[in-house]
Order: sequence, then structure tokens, then C-alpha cells
Amino acid sequence: SGRLSRELNDACLQYWGGMGFMEENPIVRRFRDGRLASIGGGADEVMLSIISKYMGTLPGRSV
Repeated sequence: SGRLSRELNDACLQYWGGMGFMEENPIVRRFRDGRLASIGGGADEVMLSIISKYMGTLPGRSV
């Protein structure tokens, strides 16, 4: 979810160009909030490791 949010917000900022960073543009707030949600939820690698552990598919370990 955090990764998708970052990718979507990044695409929107690319579309808007310099105007995407103006404070009046709601994309700026979404970019900041999305990044904070991603950090608050945990690093992507850590979250993927936790999910794979519960699924029994942790890389580098034979089951």
C-alpha cells in the first residue's frame, strides 16, 4: 500500500511538473502524507519479510 501510494504520487508530481510542488496543489499534501504512512507502517523490505514468514516462503530458507 505504501509503495503504491509513493508510485502514484510520484507519477502525479511528474505530470504536474513544477506546479506539483506548489503548496496550493493537493498533490503536495498527498505526497507528504503518503511518505509518512509508508515510513510509519514499516520499511517495505521488513513488511515483505513478515508477510513471507507467515506464508512460509521466506527467501533463503528451505522448508
